[in-house]
Amino acid sequence: MTQPILQFDKITKRYGQRTIFNEISLDVRPGEIICFIGPSGTGKSTLLRCVNGLESIQGGEIRFENKPVLAADRSIIDVRRRIGMIFQSFNLYPHMTALENVVLASVVVHKEKRKVAEERARALFEKVRLTHRINAYPAELSGGEQQRVAIARALCAEPHILLFDEPTSALDPETVGEVLTVMRDLAQEGRTMLLVTHEIRFAADVGTRMIFMDGGKIVEDAPPREMIANPKSERARQFLSTITAGAH
Repeated sequence: MTQPILQFDKITKRYGQRTIFNEISLDVRPGEIICFIGPSGTGKSTLLRCVNGLESIQGGEIRFENKPVLAADRSIIDVRRRIGMIFQSFNLYPHMTALENVVLASVVVHKEKRKVAEERARALFEKVRLTHRINAYPAELSGGEQQRVAIARALCAEPHILLFDEPTSALDPETVGEVLTVMRDLAQEGRTMLLVTHEIRFAADVGTRMIFMDGGKIVEDAPPREMIANPKSERARQFLSTITAGAH
């Protein structure tokens, strides 16, 4: 069996006295597309943020490419370059064009030549179907376009894994499809992806695993269509019934 690209080994996260999750263990293998679902406040987004050091953990270990994420001899910048993250809010710099936003980290943080970074970025704008908006400023872009720029920015570092934290939740319904189309393309390329999402139909179409979290725990872990059609736990059944009807 393929070696996991990402491993959570009994990780625990607390905010003060409040435990967000306790001793969660999970292996992610190359090419898997894992969709996290569950009620708000159950630790799904926090789990993703722990992967690239945006949140600390209070117990256990996260290993990325068989090395602890927070190892003393490992640069978090190096880790974040290999782990692309796309957030709910697009976090684009308003005074920079779409192209400038995409190449910024490559040029400033990773000291890449601007010409090289821009050449790669232009190819990425084609991938996310935004070639015609490359010189637009964020204020001139729709929410869906801004999120596609954010995806191109994450891809510019040539990451080995992509994390999506509810990437469509801040979008107008009309633009959600634009972003999901790009994400579907990435899935078809065989990329390793972790998604926190409420887009159950999308998860059923592209996901290889669906993980239902509740109360800071992994309650169920199964192929998406299997979980949607026949959730094993009553809690998952209740949750799925409230957000979808006939998704399978």
